Amino acid sequence: MIGDVLTGATGVGATDALAGPGGSLGKEEFLKLLVAQLKNQDPMDPSKPEELAAQLAQFSSVEQLINVNEQLRAQSDASAAMAAALNNSAAVGVLGKDVLALGDSVEVTGTGKDTVTVGVEGSGGEATLTLYDADGKEVGSRVVGAVGGGRQEIELGDAAAGLAPGRYRYELTVKGADGEPLQVRTFVRTHIDGLRYGPQGPVLVSGTLEIPLADIVEIIAQAG
Repeated sequence: MIGDVLTGATGVGATDALAGPGGSLGKEEFLKLLVAQLKNQDPMDPSKPEELAAQLAQFSSVEQLINVNEQLRAQSDASAAMAAALNNSAAVGVLGKDVLALGDSVEVTGTGKDTVTVGVEGSGGEATLTLYDADGKEVGSRVVGAVGGGRQEIELGDAAAGLAPGRYRYELTVKGADGEPLQVRTFVRTHIDGLRYGPQGPVLVSGTLEIPLADIVEIIAQAG
């Protein structure tokens, strides 16, 4: 067979020398192996026709598989390019809009009317809201009391009392009827005023806050 011929004719490393990138055997390498076998076969004892036919069939199969792989790779590249173009278009469309995105940031304005949006697991329970500064230090909290399940807005109230206007991180803890903590999904509501492109795709900018496009949950309709 091909491997036996090359091992005997050129040494143990012959097949290694013909291996393609990554150690795989491409159609060019396979063809070189076949040609080498024909050149080095014993004239007095040539390969049997059925063996040669089997090897040619193997070459044909390898070539077809390589062609399929190349087509799949081309389709994957085209799909990735299309997805990138759609993401870029969507990101541009969000500029100047108010959005709701995944996050735990809240802007304290000092008006006393600031709220956060959360999604509470199950039927809800007793909640406590806590605010933290940029260093992770607790700067305010309040007992919210009973909250229902699902998405809802909660006022910062006394938790923001005395705080300078600016952006803070918040946390809402909710205990169910059995006293066990419930899962709470936090959101950030903000106005998108900028856009930059990072390694993972478009990143939306709102002041000092950066939001990956994939974290946008909803574009909020503006009154008027």
